This record gives sequence, C-alpha cells and structure tokens, in this order.
Amino acid sequence: MKLLVMRHGETTFNHQRKFYGKTDVSLDETGVKQAEIVSKKLKNESLDAIIRSNMRRTAETSKPIIADHPNADLYVDSGFDEMSFGDWEGMDANQIETADPKNWQRWLDQPFKVAPGNGESYETFKVRVTQAMTKYYQKLSPASTTLLIAHLGTLRTLYHSWFPSEDYWQTKFEAGCYSVFDLSADGVELLALNV
Repeated sequence: MKLLVMRHGETTFNHQRKFYGKTDVSLDETGVKQAEIVSKKLKNESLDAIIRSNMRRTAETSKPIIADHPNADLYVDSGFDEMSFGDWEGMDANQIETADPKNWQRWLDQPFKVAPGNGESYETFKVRVTQAMTKYYQKLSPASTTLLIAHLGTLRTLYHSWFPSEDYWQTKFEAGCYSVFDLSADGVELLALNV
C-alpha cells in the first residue's frame, strides 16, 4: 500500500501553543491556505481512499482534496483522533504548570507513562492509533494509494511504531505538506517526508 500522510492545517491553538487533542476547533486562515496548498500538490496523485480523523480540523483540511478526488473512498475514523489531554485541554504549558504542577512535572519526566488527569495514556493512544492503521492495511487493496489526514501526535505515533529507533519528539510532520510511505508484508519504507 502506498500511504500518504498529512497533518491538518494550523489552528489558533497551534499559535497559542495550547494542548487541544480532543478539543474540536476549526482551521484558522493559515490552516485553510495550507489545506489548499496540499490539495494542489496532490491534484495529480491518484487516490483510492482518503481517511481522516473524526475532528473538525481534519474535515476542513480534507475538503479541497476530496473535491479534487471525487472517486476516492472516504473513511472517517475516530481511531486516528489526537490523544485526549483531559484536564489540560485548552491550556498552554505555563497554565498547566500553574494548575497541576505535580502531574505536569511527572508528565515531563515520563510522557509515555503518565497521563493528564481525565486524559488518555500514551499506551492507550498508541494501541488505538496502530489498531486503526492495521484495520485499513488489512481492509484496503495492497495496490491502493491511500491518504491519511490526522494529527501530529497520531502521525508521530505511527511513525515511531514503524521506526522505533527514531526520536519521537524530533519527528516533524509539517502542516501544508504530506509524507509518503510504502506499507507491505516486509515492513514500512519511508519514501518522502514533508513534500
């Protein structure tokens, strides 16, 4: 399977550096432009399927791409939603540190083991995301070209599950770009990053 992945366009919460995993916000003006840029980049790509998370920001990012690929099958799957940050949703790091200093420090020390209050643990998130990807890998044709529109945490988690020696935090999926992977029984190969 040829898998193209992309992050949704920017939102005001990105600029404000807020944690907003499950908070359902719209793209800002820059995010709308980024969606249009990616749509132009993908215009001549033959897409068999488009998968997106169940969040407004991926729905808005997908609109111009869907318009250019009306014959692609569309799947909306909350398995690819961003991780829930629970009580930290809508707050930036300074606000979280003030409101929940002990848990914030614990999370900074062990982000893959400590979950925000009322939030999702990384392990639960990782299982959810990788199971969703496995479902589509098994469901769609091995010869298909599929586009996944998701979130930075979702894409980093998939990437890290495929390439565990890579640094999770240094993996960048830029808004306005897409990356290309080949998925096969032999494993996953990165073909292009942030095109």
